[in-house]
Amino acid sequence: MKDNYILTAESVTAGHPDKLCDTIADSILDACLKEDPNARVACEVLATAGKILAAGELRTTASPDVETIVRQTVQRAGYDCNYHVEVRLHTQSPDIAGAVDGDTLGAGDQGIMYGYACWETVELLPAPVVLANRITSLLTTCREEKLVSGIGPDGKAQVSVQYAFGVPERVDTIVISCQHDADKDPDELRGELRRLVIDRACHDVRI
Repeated sequence: MKDNYILTAESVTAGHPDKLCDTIADSILDACLKEDPNARVACEVLATAGKILAAGELRTTASPDVETIVRQTVQRAGYDCNYHVEVRLHTQSPDIAGAVDGDTLGAGDQGIMYGYACWETVELLPAPVVLANRITSLLTTCREEKLVSGIGPDGKAQVSVQYAFGVPERVDTIVISCQHDADKDPDELRGELRRLVIDRACHDVRI
């Protein structure tokens, strides 16, 4: 193990486009499973200027109202509904169905996951992960409770922690990306985020 190194983690708010699209896809899946526990759902969502596209394959007896699901999810994330929703969901292809049915199951998708539990925090997660999640949670609270004016739903935090012999020693760098109004004073916003987000998130660590 290296005696001195830095680990970095990132977290995003509910209004970040990546998170928003994942939440919409999850909500479509939930709606299908609520009506049909055996539903097969492969749904991808894309968001761009003025449009949200939900596409993929379904095999289910459920009939989810996809456009309503999209609009409700987007509204919960903090956005208005001034956009077009396009739905391109069709029946699951026979080739895919054949691979995931029967006694011998194939893989419908593949992925590599990396992560670990540890004793660094009470959450049993690495310190950079916990701090990044705290920051985005507080950022959302500041917007929803109007503690900070002029900020939007899209936000991201990146936290780098310096380690010595496997133990977190200090926070090296914190980067916050925050959607805000064009006339929001940068120095004012920086001070508010330091006081209401960073200081609260890192109250029990050394910066």
